[in-house]
Amino acid sequence: MGDWSAVSARRFETYARWSTYSAVSTPIVTLPAGVISAYRLIGTHLVVFFVAVALALVTGNILVSRWSFDVLGGRARRLAVGGVIAWGLALVALVAATLTIPVPAMGVTVAAAIGSVAASFVPVLDVRRTLHLNAAILVLAVPLAAVADIPLLIVGAAVISLILWTCWSSAWMLRVLRELQRAHEDRAALTLANERLRISRDLHDVFGRTLATIAVKSELASELVRRGSDEQAADEITGVRRLAEEAGIEVRRVVRGELRATWDGEVSGARSLLDSAGIRCTVTGDPVPEECAEALAWVVREGVTNVLRHSAATQVTLATTNEDGQVLLTIANDGADPVDSVETDAADGPAAATPNAGTGLRAMSERIRALGGHIATRRDGDWFLLEATIPLPEKDRA
Repeated sequence: MGDWSAVSARRFETYARWSTYSAVSTPIVTLPAGVISAYRLIGTHLVVFFVAVALALVTGNILVSRWSFDVLGGRARRLAVGGVIAWGLALVALVAATLTIPVPAMGVTVAAAIGSVAASFVPVLDVRRTLHLNAAILVLAVPLAAVADIPLLIVGAAVISLILWTCWSSAWMLRVLRELQRAHEDRAALTLANERLRISRDLHDVFGRTLATIAVKSELASELVRRGSDEQAADEITGVRRLAEEAGIEVRRVVRGELRATWDGEVSGARSLLDSAGIRCTVTGDPVPEECAEALAWVVREGVTNVLRHSAATQVTLATTNEDGQVLLTIANDGADPVDSVETDAADGPAAATPNAGTGLRAMSERIRALGGHIATRRDGDWFLLEATIPLPEKDRA
């Protein structure tokens, strides 16, 4: 999408530039009709003069239009002062010489010259300034009604307005296309950032427990070796190897976005892991609704991992309660540090109660908040409680 929009923007910019260059070249288009009508009055020398001045004016128009589009694209160079002065003198000379010739077609050339000069600046103007510019030109032309034909003035005003708004519409469409391109780029960057965040969060959630399990089994194997139970130690080391192999598979599933946590699987894994660490695990409470199961399964994974990393627990309780239109999961362990009671929630930053587990708790909070719930942590004496609350779907409410 990004490459396509970038190519489209470049192509449309090319179209807008050349359509504007064509519009500001109208003095060359309108001049032949006037010169042919007035040829007998002005002679060959003045014809050459008009053509030369018109070419100089159109060249200046194109250069200024190019500068205007460069400003629009944020890559403009400064205009040469001498060139701008020569451009202005060409306009004055063409208008002054044309007004001395009483031929209606030459009046159209004057209007085209004034309109094309004004239109050269239009790409850098917004709609309000363009309206003001158009109005100013028309107001300045009002005194000419005393010496010029009204129909000719009307035609001239129409020519000036047409040139101005043709150029402005091309520049406006280019602005819109560039904004669309930037929106595509921002969306792509946001999608990439979200995907990186998802992978980071999933890797943390998955491998936090995997590494904790490996640490527990490795410590157990080491203790078994010291006790001379080589066969049991070998079994534990085999389990570590199996975990490492499963970790490689989980990496690929995380990257592909295929990793899903199930309530039964995570509770079973938590029990097995805690038992391996010599921690008694009790699971009680109401069934978990399917709509909340995956989010709460991740909470179980992270909560149990934090128990192993940051506590000296001997008991862990997983309790679920469905009441008052919400499901509450409480993970309690008796290994909290003997400090004053602390209570936090997602708004205050759940990491406050467990300084070393902030990343995981923030990830849990994000998952739960996505379902309209929140995470809270608190201490009650020697017990540390992690509570996750999610509103029940309407169909599951009593």
